[in-house]
Amino acid sequence: MRAFEWIDRAKNAAKIESDYAIAKILGIHRATVSNYRKSSGLLDVEVSIKVAEIMGIPPEKILLDQLAESVKTPAAKAALERFCILC
Repeated sequence: MRAFEWIDRAKNAAKIESDYAIAKILGIHRATVSNYRKSSGLLDVEVSIKVAEIMGIPPEKILLDQLAESVKTPAAKAALERFCILC
């Protein structure tokens, strides 16, 4: 899942509408959220953990998902996605 999709899920979980408000909660700049929307950037570890806390899910799920997004080979991506199912 792309970084901005995780941020949008966190916004929904927290009942927040603006990127500015979620950025403030996550401890990042609003411009960083905009950059996640424009590019294929990945959430860093700290932001991944904060998003997981907001959503009430294990942080491993987001961390593994973002790692899977970063790999290039289909076999590695598939292996990480299978492992993430266990989260």
